[in-house]
Formats: sequence, structure tokens, C-alpha cells
Amino acid sequence: MPESNLREQPASQGLAVSKADLSERELEIIELVATGLTNQEIAKQLMISKRTVDNHVSNIFAKTGAKNRVALINWAMDNGKICRDGFNCCTLPAPPFQA
Repeated sequence: MPESNLREQPASQGLAVSKADLSERELEIIELVATGLTNQEIAKQLMISKRTVDNHVSNIFAKTGAKNRVALINWAMDNGKICRDGFNCCTLPAPPFQA
């Protein structure tokens, strides 16, 4: 996703961080958190240890300023990382037409 499509929350809310500040794995974990998976379920799906997921989630909280999963999902929606039911979605270019 191009960074130009991301919106940052005001710094006064303590949740302003760009996509570039997160690793691809951290972004992947945010998407899985948004689906409602527990850290154990994320670990199983990604075939990594739960402790590794715990560390990633902790790092994500530190980088985004989120204090819990709900705040993290709000951050992700505000920054165009995830969308729910067409609400608060970023606009991405349409894929090229393939004949």
C-alpha cells in the first residue's frame, strides 16, 4: 500500500506512526489481530512461537502507542491498514485489467 494513502492521527493522541515504522511481519500480525485471533492462534497460523508473537505485539503497541488490541485496531483503521465493512477504507488503485 503506498504510504501516501495512510493518514496519521494527531500526535496529541499518541498514536501517530507511519507504516514505514512497522516491519512486514508486524503489519501481518496487525491484520491477524484484527480478525480476532489470539496470540496463540496467530503463532499457529504463522508457524512461529507464541512468545515471538507476544514480542511482536508488544513492539507494535510500543510503536503505535496503542495500549490494547482495541486501540491498535483503531490505529490500523485510522491509518488505512485495515477496513471493516467498507468503513474508513483507504483508496487503492484498481489492479490492471487482465484479458
